[in-house]
Amino acid sequence: MKIIPNLTLALLLATSSVAAYAHEQADELCSELGSFLTSVKPDETRSLTLRTFWGARVEGDHIVMGSKTCEHHNYEPGEKLCAYLMEHSSTEFAGFNAKRILNCLAFAPGIGQDLDIHSGTFSATFGSQDRGALVSLDVLPDKEPGEMVLRLQADGY
Repeated sequence: MKIIPNLTLALLLATSSVAAYAHEQADELCSELGSFLTSVKPDETRSLTLRTFWGARVEGDHIVMGSKTCEHHNYEPGEKLCAYLMEHSSTEFAGFNAKRILNCLAFAPGIGQDLDIHSGTFSATFGSQDRGALVSLDVLPDKEPGEMVLRLQADGY
């Protein structure tokens, strides 16, 4: 009879660990995203594009199971955010990357864990009424099967 309580305890501990890990990662992303968005000056538009591929395909003489690229348009704060995303974003689940960004922009409590984003266009504001950015976020299928594109654009005001 002690198996069920022990199993319940193990599941609770595992769930807490996953939630803590996701929160820790989201906090780090929020800081990186905030630096990028804060850098956008009034009447300026900056963007970056994260492209992911999940699946098997032949590239040259190799079989690739997944890949990521990030375009920052030669903007240093965008380059820094791209570097973070290249290392700390999901290759398989582009919607998870979008959800993390939206959680950074949302007022507490943010988007629930049970919501999966497969594609969509989202908008939010960052900053204050006097100074900030209008943020557009798109997550959409790209050109080939298994490819997704995440576009982040900030229009400063």
